[in-house]
Amino acid sequence: MGTRGLPLLRTGHLLREGRLIFPRVTFISGIAAALVLAACGGAEKRKVATRQTPKAPQVLPLRSIRPILQSVDIPKPDAVDKLIEQAEDLYSAGLDEYRAGNLDKAKEKFDQALSVILESKFNVDEQDRLRAEFDKLVEDIHSVELTSLERGDALALHHYVPAPIESFAGLTFPVDPNVKQQVQQEVKTVRSDLPLVSNDLVAGVINYFQSQQRGQQFVRKILERSGIYQPVITEALRKEGMPQDLIYLAGAESAFNPFALSRAGAKGVWQFMLGTGLLYGLKKDRWVDEREDPVKSTSAAVRHLKNLYQMFGDWYLAMAAYDTGAINVQRAIEKTGYADFWTLRKLHALPKETENYVPIILATALIAKDPKAYGFDLSPAPPLATDQVAVSAPTDLRLIAQLIDHPVEELIQLNPSLLRWTTPANNPQFVLNLPPGTRETYEKAIASIPEDKRIWWRAHKVEEGETLPSLARKYRISRVALAESNHLDTNSPILAGARLVIPMAPKSEATLARVRERGPRRAFRYRIRPGDTLELIADRFDVTPYQIRRWNNLKTSRLVAGKTLRLYAASHVGYSPRGAHRRASRHPVQAGKKAPPPEPSPSKTGATAGTPGPVAAR
Repeated sequence: MGTRGLPLLRTGHLLREGRLIFPRVTFISGIAAALVLAACGGAEKRKVATRQTPKAPQVLPLRSIRPILQSVDIPKPDAVDKLIEQAEDLYSAGLDEYRAGNLDKAKEKFDQALSVILESKFNVDEQDRLRAEFDKLVEDIHSVELTSLERGDALALHHYVPAPIESFAGLTFPVDPNVKQQVQQEVKTVRSDLPLVSNDLVAGVINYFQSQQRGQQFVRKILERSGIYQPVITEALRKEGMPQDLIYLAGAESAFNPFALSRAGAKGVWQFMLGTGLLYGLKKDRWVDEREDPVKSTSAAVRHLKNLYQMFGDWYLAMAAYDTGAINVQRAIEKTGYADFWTLRKLHALPKETENYVPIILATALIAKDPKAYGFDLSPAPPLATDQVAVSAPTDLRLIAQLIDHPVEELIQLNPSLLRWTTPANNPQFVLNLPPGTRETYEKAIASIPEDKRIWWRAHKVEEGETLPSLARKYRISRVALAESNHLDTNSPILAGARLVIPMAPKSEATLARVRERGPRRAFRYRIRPGDTLELIADRFDVTPYQIRRWNNLKTSRLVAGKTLRLYAASHVGYSPRGAHRRASRHPVQAGKKAPPPEPSPSKTGATAGTPGPVAAR
């Protein structure tokens, strides 16, 4: 609580804790002062004209404290007080996590702080103290989130996709006799450095891949994306003396997508869990997650597979252990007495997902070795090509993209391990991947920008008709600063196509401008459409998900299509450019309905009263 100041609604609470906060001497002094004032009361009434020298205050005996303390009636905290204290404790814990750079944990604590109020037995709108506490928490948390975005502490462009192999969990794969016969013939002629086999399980998976739309899409993605990282993977396997066809394990795991994310939290091309990744040297901090780095994770995966093969002496068991963990495979072997994958599968000694894991990898390898034979005629994407530069100072990816005239999304794809808009502040040797042919342009352009400005400054490509004054107005900077940053006179003409540096002023948490305007809000009714989430609706109406939950007394985030929500939005608010629901209707609430809860008043600094000042250092 101390980090946000002491709100007025805490006054009674602080008095109740007076014995804990103030030392005993404070009470003694207070009592002495009270008695002295009482003794002087009569003299004041008589209005004595001459000032008399006051007598020295008498030292009170210590034993007089006990009865006075006992006479104070200290009310017990009620249920609302306890709920507010619990929410405040969770908010403070979230701030601690934020300062420590643990953004996921911070968000979890902030969510809990708001949920503990929303999910309580109280109606927030009927409890003034809870409503004030909730509104203040929403504003403070939103302030921290804005700060996080401004400082590059959140990268919203990571669009994770489900790990494709998980879509086959629990499926059975019926065997087609014709497909089985075809697979048997292929196994005899195909060359592989893995022990490929033909049995009902593998043939059943191949039949599914050929006949079912989901299976066809899965194989197409693998075949198309295999070329991107094939040189990296084959070279890593060669250096460790490992079978080249292990590349298809990565294909089955992620379809070679570094943004693949499993339900259990495994990430990247090789689907590393955090603990295993750390064991093999993959770093995870507030700046990077190297499980999503295709090069580094490939090196780690090859070493991990090598260790598993040395442990079990069998590639099928090594693959199973890669999926479910070596300890589970070892237990299955000890329990059954069989060190053979197919026997363990028959005895159901392994997890259900792992039973299908090895057949899926083998089926993927067989199809990838001769796609046309199985009805797939696709050309793989070309290998990944990049220019690499060392970035010694934290630099915003949006600035880099503007300097080299490439979309920032391309930089995200080339550097999937980055978790922030900025390159790591804790690694002056960080190597950034650039589009091929842009290194020289980048190095020349970045040299003109001071290192301590590379988080905030931007670049602009001049368009026809633009001038220094018009650009200064556009970016809300002075014409002099714009001219000086580009070594120009204030009256210098600028040519279309030229690239100018924009010296944006650094932001700070204490002076962070509010994104949401505080004008009057209007009541709307919104009918929930299929696919809607609280986050999407909140973004569309420029409010927060928790405000929607409060206005509609929702205990959870679950929405039901067709139901109607009450929303309070600025009358001018438009739809988010995210796109899919532009035709969704909004209906004003009928006259006489309840007005929206009041918004907290902004303070003089531009932040809301009680909003923290600087909450984290870069």
